[in-house]
Amino acid sequence: MIYTEQKVHTHTESSVKRRDPSIQQLARSYNELCTKIAKYIEDGRAPHGAICPEKIESSGLFTLDVDDAIWQDVGLNDDVSEEPPLWLCDAKVRSGILAMLDLDRCEEEELRLQHERRAMQDWFLEEWEIVNVAYENTGVLVL
Repeated sequence: MIYTEQKVHTHTESSVKRRDPSIQQLARSYNELCTKIAKYIEDGRAPHGAICPEKIESSGLFTLDVDDAIWQDVGLNDDVSEEPPLWLCDAKVRSGILAMLDLDRCEEEELRLQHERRAMQDWFLEEWEIVNVAYENTGVLVL
C-alpha cells in the first residue's frame, strides 16, 4: 500500500512540474490584467465601484491556503450598485465567522469528550465490580 501511495505521489509531483511553466505564465498574465484593471480604475475608465482583484504571488502559487485572496469573488458581480457582502468587506464579520467556526469545533470536542467520559465511567464501573467480586471471593474478613 505504501508503494502505491508513493507511486501516486511521484506521479502527481511530476505532473505538476511538467505543467509548472504554463501555470506560472497564467499567473503572470493574470497579474498583468490586474495591473491594467488598476490603471483603468485609477484613470476613471472603469465602471463606478469597480474593485481590482489582488495579484497572485507566483512564489506561493502551489501553497495556497483557504484564506488567500485568489479565492475571493471581488468584482465578479454584475450589479455594481450592490454593496459587497459583509463577509468580504467587514473585518468584524470575518472575525465573527472565525469565532463561530471555533465555537462549532469546541462544541464538537465537548460532545466527543462527554462520550469519552461516559466510556471511561462504564469501564471504571466494570473494573470496580470485578475488583469487588475478586475481593469477596478471597475469603478475607474485614473488621
